[in-house]
Amino acid sequence: MKTKISLLLSLCIVFSLVIGLSNSGKSEEDMNHCLVKYKSEWNQPCSQCMDYSKSYRVFFRNECEDKIDVKCAAQEIDNRWRTFSRLQMLPKDTITAYACKGKGKFMTWVRKAGDKEIVFPSDEEINETYGK
Repeated sequence: MKTKISLLLSLCIVFSLVIGLSNSGKSEEDMNHCLVKYKSEWNQPCSQCMDYSKSYRVFFRNECEDKIDVKCAAQEIDNRWRTFSRLQMLPKDTITAYACKGKGKFMTWVRKAGDKEIVFPSDEEINETYGK
């Protein structure tokens, strides 16, 4: 009887450890599903652009129950990326990225709010790496 209880207890401990380890250390990939593109538009009035005839805007929403930190970028026709960041983005909150003369391309980076282990690329790194 003691052997069965010991075995059952050992199995419970191992199972708890496995579940705990699989849920710890959420990575950037784990949070990417939280930021959802819900709309994009071309050639619409944009208060930040002098000429919006080639403007591109893309709209994102936090679809998770957790707060997230976000960096997003929209590409201009000269291949430069215009970037936008939001820290502690609440559930259902939105962020918009735009390019005044856009190519229709965008990128996003997402992490759990305050997770400093995941470092977003700098604007320089984004333009050097993806500005082609």
